[in-house]
Amino acid sequence: MKILIIDHANCDPPHARSHQLCRELEQKNIQAMVCGPASQPSLAAQPRGMFGIHLHDIAAASRSLFEAVNAGSAECFLAAIPSVSPTLLGLLRETARQGIAESVDAVNPDVIFVMHAGILAHLAIETGLPVALYVAASDLEHAQGGVKDFVLSSIGSCGGLATDSVHTAAVIHREWVDDIVIRKQPLLIAEENAASDIVTLCKRAIQSRA
Repeated sequence: MKILIIDHANCDPPHARSHQLCRELEQKNIQAMVCGPASQPSLAAQPRGMFGIHLHDIAAASRSLFEAVNAGSAECFLAAIPSVSPTLLGLLRETARQGIAESVDAVNPDVIFVMHAGILAHLAIETGLPVALYVAASDLEHAQGGVKDFVLSSIGSCGGLATDSVHTAAVIHREWVDDIVIRKQPLLIAEENAASDIVTLCKRAIQSRA
């Protein structure tokens, strides 16, 4: 199985959590690659194991978005997105869409695992590949305005869903999608057993297409 990991946080190797997950997955004979925001405006060549989405030039049109891209955390990025103009959001989505498309063409993954419910999750769904999604409580809190539709579509369309807590799962059932199947135990992506849980979740996403 080949997994493409998409994160809304900074994905520069080697210390980003997405690359840590890649290393853990490779220990289980799972081929994994990473796609997500890069810390540099552009690169002459892609770092090994990563397909960077370069957002600095676009983000420069919004102080809050530019600061969030530089901060590098998923929460900062997702918190800033609802405040940008529709035009800027469209440019950001198109840039991210191209980055994700390039990574999919290069990796030819069996499944995509997305960390956080945000605009990149919706773009992952648009690829037509099976998608497993991890949702944190803050993702739902930041899903405002037009972004809420992207998050709702991502949650409702993914083939495997995990959350950071039982409470987040309950909120999804109560306020977002009441018939979605959520992994019973919270997925703690910083824990050592996260890779095994991600594999199980990704297999569920693949089987949902069978």
